[in-house]
Amino acid sequence: MSARLSRAERRRLRRAERAVDNMSRTEREIFLAIRVDELSFAEAAALHGITVAEVEQHFAAALRILDRHMHERHHKWWQFWQ
Repeated sequence: MSARLSRAERRRLRRAERAVDNMSRTEREIFLAIRVDELSFAEAAALHGITVAEVEQHFAAALRILDRHMHERHHKWWQFWQ
């Protein structure tokens, strides 16, 4: 397995990084706690001093931002006239 990333993989990684950068501080912390640190919603709620329902709301907002950035379409300027 190669340690180098393909061009497409690098592009996807940059999109994911941009998505995380566009999240609010709380959304980012909740998202990373759940996805990277593998905390449960209850553990993330206890860590941030909020309710599980609030964690769910922040996590859902973070997923919407991630989805929007990962599926954005970049068209060349001339493609709008086709």
